[in-house]
Amino acid sequence: MIICINNQLNIFIMKKVILSISAMLVGSLAFAQGNVSMVNQVGTANAGLVMQVGMQNDSDVLQLGVANLAIIDQDGRFNESDTNQGGFLNLADVEQDGRRNDAYIGQLGFANAAFIDQNGRRNDAVTGQLGEFNYSQTTQLGRDNSSTTLQFIVGNSSNVMQIGDGNSSDVLQVGFFNDANVYQLGDDNSALTVQFGADNTSYINQYGTSNAAWTFQTGNDHMSTVNQWGLGNLSIVMQSN
Repeated sequence: MIICINNQLNIFIMKKVILSISAMLVGSLAFAQGNVSMVNQVGTANAGLVMQVGMQNDSDVLQLGVANLAIIDQDGRFNESDTNQGGFLNLADVEQDGRRNDAYIGQLGFANAAFIDQNGRRNDAVTGQLGEFNYSQTTQLGRDNSSTTLQFIVGNSSNVMQIGDGNSSDVLQVGFFNDANVYQLGDDNSALTVQFGADNTSYINQYGTSNAAWTFQTGNDHMSTVNQWGLGNLSIVMQSN
């Protein structure tokens, strides 16, 4: 009887020990799966390319001068990205696929471009860009979308497309070849585009749910189009010269 109780007690203790060790192993394994990356480069023919596939993605790239480029591609889980580039042939691309996306680009001067493409969950995005041949594109497909694009002087353009869930968008472009188009398909749409001076254009198309849209363009060859189809519509367009 006593031997039987001892055996059961030993088995119980062994199970506890095995479970504790398993929990520790699983915890450390999960911790070990966390991607991160950081690239800093300061001067001349900068590049940078980062690909991360699954778990706690992050990334961070800073490049300061000459032939900048940076392409980041993160696939799944707690994505985030951050890219700052300084001067000359800038470009930056970010694609993130699933979970808590976020992304920011930056860029300061010369042949700017920038794309962000995020696929699903808590999307966000910002772009930036200050001077020369600016261009930007942002595409976010599903969940709590949002976007911001600022571009200041010379070749501005922009193009934002967000397909479903918490949409919103802002674009501000200050000088010269402005353009800007936003297209949002469904859910809590909104959009604002402000462009100050030169060859302005703008479209905002939003198809369903709590639409709104604002467009202000101040100087030079304005044009604007807003189409909104269903639910909370509102639109304000002011153009001046």
